[in-house]
Amino acid sequence: MSFLTAVAGKGGVGKSTVSALLVRILSERDIVLAVDADPNSNLGQKLGTDVPGTVGQVREGLLSKGGQPPRDMSKQEYLKLKLREILAEGNGFDLLTMGRPEGPGCYCYVNNLLRVFVDQLMDSYTQVIIDNEAGMEHLSRRTARSMDLLILVSDPTAVGVATAVRLSQLAEELDLKVKRKVLLINGVRSGKEAKAEQLARDTGLELFLLHDDEVVREASSSGATVKGDEPLASELRELVPNLFPSNKRT
Repeated sequence: MSFLTAVAGKGGVGKSTVSALLVRILSERDIVLAVDADPNSNLGQKLGTDVPGTVGQVREGLLSKGGQPPRDMSKQEYLKLKLREILAEGNGFDLLTMGRPEGPGCYCYVNNLLRVFVDQLMDSYTQVIIDNEAGMEHLSRRTARSMDLLILVSDPTAVGVATAVRLSQLAEELDLKVKRKVLLINGVRSGKEAKAEQLARDTGLELFLLHDDEVVREASSSGATVKGDEPLASELRELVPNLFPSNKRT
């Protein structure tokens, strides 16, 4: 059985960086599927993995054919073929990227395709990490209908924590099945831990702190990959036994 984790939070709090580092760390012991469900699609860049195609491009291909696959194959066969084409192989993980639809219209079709692809893939992986877009859009569209762990990433600000709380409430309003929710306050400066804890005092969420990491900040600014040996990675590595079950490769 796959252990499904969704990572959410407002823009700029380090959500995708946390997702990428978790993929790096978990892939050392588990078989990991990374899902970039953010239309801005930078998880592949953070992981140093080339993205051969996106779910959005599959959608465009179907629309160009009038929504129907080629005559010699069923729609299910066509989608399985396209899924193999766009699934990127990394070092110890695979990556599925949502991307942006190029044509007009909402993301409903792309979200449905993403859900179909994730459902098809999940049983082949022990860990699934879904990096959601900033804000509440993907939860409200039910891309991840059921999850084992919801990681709500915030920076050490009242606005960031309020957004995390709203995301937690939204999951309940949508009746999403979430076994565990945690608040991860990222970028806490040394000596400011008590202030960060004070921000989270009345949230009712299980709290973990991550300290500010200049190495990671510089990597994010330059577009460099995260390697898994940064100070932030060391802190996350200590949290992994608490947050994730051990599903070692056989």
